[in-house]
Amino acid sequence: MAPAAVYAATRAAVHNLARSLGADLAHEGIRVNSVSPGYIRTPMYDTFAPGESGREATAAVVPAGHYGTPGDIAQTVGFLLSPQAHYIVGQDLVVDDGLIMGLPR
Repeated sequence: MAPAAVYAATRAAVHNLARSLGADLAHEGIRVNSVSPGYIRTPMYDTFAPGESGREATAAVVPAGHYGTPGDIAQTVGFLLSPQAHYIVGQDLVVDDGLIMGLPR
């Protein structure tokens, strides 16, 4: 898990960039937010958790017991782009099916 620290730091940087840009650009009517996905079934995910046993092991960490799809993230981004999200600025939406709550501390 050595790369995890770098990965976590870059996610934090993206979140803080969204907050800073959100504050700077809100007066222009520009909303900036970020999305932090959990385990999403992609080719990158398949290299992280190869084989059925790897996928089952990572899915078991998620309280709901499964991983997401690119469509799950696309729906979240679609919401953020919609008029319904007009009052959301500078936020990080965690879309992980409860993963962050299920990780060991």
